[in-house]
Amino acid sequence: MPLNADQKRFLEAALAEFEEHLLEFERLLQAEVTCTVFRYVPNPFPPHQRAKLLELIANLKEQLRKMRDIFGLTTELVDLRWRLTVTLLHFSTNLEECQSRRIKGFGDLDDETAKRLDSYLQNLIATINSVLQAARNL
Repeated sequence: MPLNADQKRFLEAALAEFEEHLLEFERLLQAEVTCTVFRYVPNPFPPHQRAKLLELIANLKEQLRKMRDIFGLTTELVDLRWRLTVTLLHFSTNLEECQSRRIKGFGDLDDETAKRLDSYLQNLIATINSVLQAARNL
């Protein structure tokens, strides 16, 4: 008996999330060190172990392809403009929640720190809005 629509949606979501993590691990394994603004990820694996891990990840991705084909799962067409927009709107809202008047609930803030924090957050949110505007204008 084939999967019904709800079962397919549930399975597609779980497997797609798994695939995204595999892609991130694949990227991290290919570098000696990955540095972002808030993360420093040194690769502890020697070259032979990296090669083995990458081979196993490739095997996992192939298994995902087979499952997609066998169970008639769909490949989602992602609208990058929409995804960029909703993700940035989400984080813009989260950043507003980081403003000094909101995080005072975690403890006291002196006025100077509160003003600096709010200023940086306002600049960050303004830049996010610029990205959103640029994405709409393309």
